[in-house]
Amino acid sequence: MVGYRQKWVQDLPPAGGFPKLKYARTSTSPIPGAYIFAGVFSIMAVGTYIFFSDKVERNAREEEEKRRLSMILPILQAENDINFLASPHQNVYFTRWMPPQTGKRAAALLRDL
Repeated sequence: MVGYRQKWVQDLPPAGGFPKLKYARTSTSPIPGAYIFAGVFSIMAVGTYIFFSDKVERNAREEEEKRRLSMILPILQAENDINFLASPHQNVYFTRWMPPQTGKRAAALLRDL
C-alpha cells in the first residue's frame, strides 16, 4: 500500500478576475441593395453566357450526329431490306415478326412516346 496523501487544490479565478464578456447587441454594417443587385446580376450574366456558349456547341454536335446518321441510313435500310427479303417463303399472316422500324416512321413513333 502506498503511504502518501494527495493534496486537493480548488480551481480559482485568476487574480483580478476574468475579463469582462462582450455581450451587447452589435449588428454588422448593412450591405447596400445595389451591391446585392450587382452581384446577383453578374452571377446570372455569367450563367447565361455559359448556357448559351454550351448551347452552340451542343447544337453543333447534334447537327454532326444528324449528318452522320443521314449518311449511314441508306446502308442500314439496305441491310434491313436484305434481311426482310431473305425469307420469302415464310407465311407472314401467321407470325408476329415485323421488320425493325427505321427512317421517318420510326422517328414519328419515337416522337409520340
